[in-house]
Amino acid sequence: MYLQQSNSTSNLEKAHADNRKKRMTNSNVYTPSRLGIATKAVFSELDKLLPSQLVQTLFSVSFGFYRMMIRVLYLRFWLWALITGNERDRTRAASVFKVMPHSLVGWSGLEATYDAVLATHERGMSGSIVECGVARGGSAALMALNEARTGSNRKIWLFDSYEGLPEPSVEDLQGNETGKHIRPLPKGSCLGTIEQVSELLFDTLRLDRNNIKLVKGWFENTLPVNRTSVGTISVLRIDADWYDSVKCCLDQLYDQVEPGGYVIIDDYGSCFGAQKAVDEFLAARQLSVELVADGRGGCDFVKPG
Repeated sequence: MYLQQSNSTSNLEKAHADNRKKRMTNSNVYTPSRLGIATKAVFSELDKLLPSQLVQTLFSVSFGFYRMMIRVLYLRFWLWALITGNERDRTRAASVFKVMPHSLVGWSGLEATYDAVLATHERGMSGSIVECGVARGGSAALMALNEARTGSNRKIWLFDSYEGLPEPSVEDLQGNETGKHIRPLPKGSCLGTIEQVSELLFDTLRLDRNNIKLVKGWFENTLPVNRTSVGTISVLRIDADWYDSVKCCLDQLYDQVEPGGYVIIDDYGSCFGAQKAVDEFLAARQLSVELVADGRGGCDFVKPG
């Protein structure tokens, strides 16, 4: 169901269109930053010289410091929006800043997620918001905070093993690499337990438990038995890294996405298997969509129809 068009709605649509134009329109073009490439090279060499556990510790400390600095630097967007009186951008920047400590997604990916949820709300779309691959819950928190702020009562479904990533398959490999990501992603990576995510959403942020459902298990087991309950979907966010996982999410849930709804693939430009699964799915369905990159490895598209 969509709202009737009005001058206000037209202005909102223009704002969404402008935000998308600011991002790259060709998600096939993704290159990690020079800092990222250098970091990967340095730690690759250190891994040959030092005990593996020590290298992992050094990487964790360095990565934590990097994330802290990125968050501090992100404040400039909030400050600029405050100075220029842009309440819409100020609210977005404040929301993204709030969840950054709980997310492995870069700020531009979080902004793209925020924009997708807000756009579907302002278009009057009533379908569920679904995330497949929750990790520590940062993106989920951002989407739920957005819904709470706008007074929406759309259901939010959060599917994850809550045990970290499974092993990649041969479909994920190009040579010995699984993608352009800087950090190695062994089994169990990107772990956020269901207890940690629940604490963030319900204790720290005090979000409504009645609107948010956490579903624990592997996608191939949980999606088929829950998709009827999920119903129509306005935003489908897939942060699953590997070919089999991304393929399963698209096969099971894409048909429930409303026309005009958003499909977000967090790892399209950074994980070989994720891109392969998406490209094969779009080709098999003969879908022509515009993949809009978020500038840090992810992309999204609007379901045609």
